[in-house]
Amino acid sequence: MALTKVAPALFGTGNNITSVTVGGSANTISLTFDGSGVITSATNNAVSVANTAITGNIISSQITSVANTQITGNITAAQITSVANTQLTGLIQAAQIGSANATLVTSGTLPTARLPTGTVLQVVHATTNTSLSATNQDVNTFNFECAITPLFSTSKMLVIASVNGIDNGGSGRFSTYIYQGTTSGGTSGTERINTQVAQDSTSTAGLSTTSISYLSSAIGSTTTQYFKILNSKNDGSTTWFVQRFNVYSSLVVMEIAA
Repeated sequence: MALTKVAPALFGTGNNITSVTVGGSANTISLTFDGSGVITSATNNAVSVANTAITGNIISSQITSVANTQITGNITAAQITSVANTQLTGLIQAAQIGSANATLVTSGTLPTARLPTGTVLQVVHATTNTSLSATNQDVNTFNFECAITPLFSTSKMLVIASVNGIDNGGSGRFSTYIYQGTTSGGTSGTERINTQVAQDSTSTAGLSTTSISYLSSAIGSTTTQYFKILNSKNDGSTTWFVQRFNVYSSLVVMEIAA
């Protein structure tokens, strides 16, 4: 650096210079020497250096602040230690987030794919009070159904049914089945579970009810599934009824995250 001004304040013992001041009051550099002429300390006052004259690395302790208007090009993640969230504007994309504490999410919608195992993803419900009757033996008859389209092929299905107004006609065992298939109506599909009741009286004095539930394994696809209630009786000598006197039966299907 060119020494444009040297103050004549030189202090020494014998022929040795002990200190020297360079520059004016606004940008002074002071050097202190020992008796052998070795610099022992140096101080400065508001010295500025043009950035075109800097080579090599400047460490963080040498920088107090930099105006953001003076920065060009990209700053990489490795160059950033922290940023106050009050300084952020606009949207942060999912690809820009490595992880986030769920307890910090206070608004918006959490994607279903992020919900934990056992979460109820959706619920569908069906009811009927249509009276159904038949005179047959060991023949399944379609009662009603509930359709659900899985969000994920890995999900499980929890099915809960309550079938009411059962009258076995005074004899035989009345059966209720849960069937699962991909076709609406009819008796096609796969039997998942069944239950039976028997009350050997008829009409108002002979009404029964039954409840039944089933939890599937992974559904395996996202094709719409039909869960059906089928009924039958093992004795064809009398007429059986279900939802007799127009009482309601119900069917609930829940998709469970797995």
